[in-house]
Amino acid sequence: GINAEYGGIQLAYYLQKSGLDYVIVERNSIPGSFFGVYPRRRTLISINKRHTGETNTEFNMRHDWNSLLSDDPEMVFKHYSKEMFPPADTLLDYLRDYVDKFKIKIHYNTNIQQIVQDPDDNHFLLFTSSFDVYNCKYVVASTGISVLHQFRNSKGSEAVEGYDTVTHDTRHYEGKKVLILGKGNSAFETADLIYGHTDFVHLLSRDRVKLSWNTHYVGDVRGVNNQILDTYQLKSLDALVERDLDKDAIVFTKRGDKIFLRDSDQDPESQDVLLGPYDKIINCLGFNYDPSPFANLTNTKKGEEKEEKTNKYPDMGWDFQSTSINNLYYAGTITHGLDKRVSSGGFIHGFRYSSRTLAWILAARNHALRWPSEKVPLYGVVSFMMKRMNEMNGPYQMFYVLVDVYIRQGNTVEVFKDVPHGLLHRIHELLAEPRDVSRDMVVVRLEYGAGYSRIGGDPFKIDRAELDPYRAHTCNFIHPVLYHFTKLPHAVPIRGKALKGAARKIHLSEDLYTDFSTLTRHWAPLTNFIGTIWKEDMSHVTSEECLYKHLTRDRQSEQCRRSAVIVSAKTSGGAIRKAPHLRNEQLLLHDLLS
Repeated sequence: GINAEYGGIQLAYYLQKSGLDYVIVERNSIPGSFFGVYPRRRTLISINKRHTGETNTEFNMRHDWNSLLSDDPEMVFKHYSKEMFPPADTLLDYLRDYVDKFKIKIHYNTNIQQIVQDPDDNHFLLFTSSFDVYNCKYVVASTGISVLHQFRNSKGSEAVEGYDTVTHDTRHYEGKKVLILGKGNSAFETADLIYGHTDFVHLLSRDRVKLSWNTHYVGDVRGVNNQILDTYQLKSLDALVERDLDKDAIVFTKRGDKIFLRDSDQDPESQDVLLGPYDKIINCLGFNYDPSPFANLTNTKKGEEKEEKTNKYPDMGWDFQSTSINNLYYAGTITHGLDKRVSSGGFIHGFRYSSRTLAWILAARNHALRWPSEKVPLYGVVSFMMKRMNEMNGPYQMFYVLVDVYIRQGNTVEVFKDVPHGLLHRIHELLAEPRDVSRDMVVVRLEYGAGYSRIGGDPFKIDRAELDPYRAHTCNFIHPVLYHFTKLPHAVPIRGKALKGAARKIHLSEDLYTDFSTLTRHWAPLTNFIGTIWKEDMSHVTSEECLYKHLTRDRQSEQCRRSAVIVSAKTSGGAIRKAPHLRNEQLLLHDLLS
């Protein structure tokens, strides 16, 4: 692996756990060096929610945005900071301890200058600046997106300072007029720091501002950074401006100590300018992927970002392998090209699962190690599903993208967790089995309602919640959706959401606390759905009821004899939620399917 950043270290943990050989090469002297510099204001926007009211560690990882995954429940970030938005330096402390505790193999101060791939066997040779050579079959790049985006068609950019180097000493902004290029979190972070010291701050970009509470996309502007929107909307001189720096070919012109923006076809001495004068202009347009370490590899190229027309991510498939270079894989935030604006793969709480998934893919594809699974008795599968839906954290953070797969094998169901939805049509590869078009399987994933997460939407409207189980398909908030496939699903395009080819599907109702275990809104429709598609009477009782019947009657009921121990939907507090008996509920499947 190249670079000891979060994604690469998470991958290394699972490669090591699987007994696979690896080494991370890092040009700096510490792991996670990116967070030694960024964010510049040194306050994270990743949530450190230490209390949830639950003791279930799986459930609690849903609300822990900074920890890496491990088998040690104490190796979590909440022990490093009590702040909801912690200082960035605490991430460095946490990552150092994680690396030391699990003995992650990292070669520090190792700068890769050239990578060559043998055309015959696809092995790589990595040459370092100290003349060492690494020979490996696979290379995994976890280099992040660390190159400041530069506008292509604008001239005079030497008058513009970069987010990476601009001073954060607020004395330099007293009584100044400042233009910030960009309307993302780095732009708003910078504006939030200085706007109380300036004459005014303007933020300029091609598009309107995107707020995370509208879009449910964590990469959009977070509430912790957006205070300048108040002074803009309450008429206090600060403003947001829309211009396309690349398309419009804007020129930055400096006259004395002032900077103006004008069109490229305007006379440089003309007093007719687009914007200005400004004392400072700061580039906060974000970061791109740096492909330079792979410049010598044939056909390696940057990804085509159709949505934003920038070269932000490399091309890759749902298996995280480069689409142009065999055996070159990606981990960490650069895998977000697969699910940008769909899920959370560009952030720690998302790509920690993607990195684990990549480790499983490599083990399954190249070392005949089957995808991790567990087997559940057929008549215990509803309770297992219920418990899993109420605590699974991979599909919760990587909604749409990671799913649970249930494959029936007679009176047993095999469960495969955290499978990328983009690989469902090739699931036989993950299971180390021959391809079989006929697949009797149920896929469970978490989704938002269609159209709910959008720019300009109203996430606070009065009727935003839908609790009627008969209308669960209209739910807005995150909720479980089950798909039944009788043959392999269709391929999912990059950044795609839709799972096509299902014979049936059902939505289960949303819940404020994501408690998907209520009797009529969850247990009944789920039991009906599974019983109908698999043509079985899936009504069952809890282990407590079976024990009571066993102690008070001569014979156990048929349901108790054929069922395994049924687990509760939530383990915290020892609560047992009883499954409904379908004959008593009298809920009709066709009324609940959407």
